[in-house]
Amino acid sequence: MPNEHLVSLTKASASGSTPRSKRRAAIGLAAFASVAVVGMALFAWEPWVDRTPFTARDYGVLGTAMFVDDGDGSCHAKVAAAREKLLGEDKRVLATGSSQDGEILSSEYGDLAGNCFVHTEFTGIPAGEDAYFVVSGEQLYTTDGKELGPVETTEASLRQSMAEAKEQWLNFKEPVD
Repeated sequence: MPNEHLVSLTKASASGSTPRSKRRAAIGLAAFASVAVVGMALFAWEPWVDRTPFTARDYGVLGTAMFVDDGDGSCHAKVAAAREKLLGEDKRVLATGSSQDGEILSSEYGDLAGNCFVHTEFTGIPAGEDAYFVVSGEQLYTTDGKELGPVETTEASLRQSMAEAKEQWLNFKEPVD
């Protein structure tokens, strides 16, 4: 059979064209890069975090030298102890507040009995920070003379009611030196 020609069952690629597997790899890589960019943008933006401003409250117990007894079971902080600043995680000032009215703690509060339980209210605080820091107007020091820096607190503790905060101080015992 002289007129018979061999038939090729493979498709000859045109010169300069990319094989199908390389084209698929390039499309897959582009899709992966797009998903990665969108994922990083969502991670930075964090749309699932509620950033609605709220009223934050910081609670504290003041010793007798730092408060004024109003005589009716209520008390308030002296001027220097009353000023506080609330900082965000990047240490920028979010709000400034002064201690509001407080109450003298009863004997059920153990070693804190007779001290003043006060709260400071901060309005318009952006929610969703990883950490908040409370800075007092009064310089506080540890027994070895080191200055106490900003106290780190969480959003959950800033959202506590006064009853919840007072419960944490029940039966408080002073540390033994």
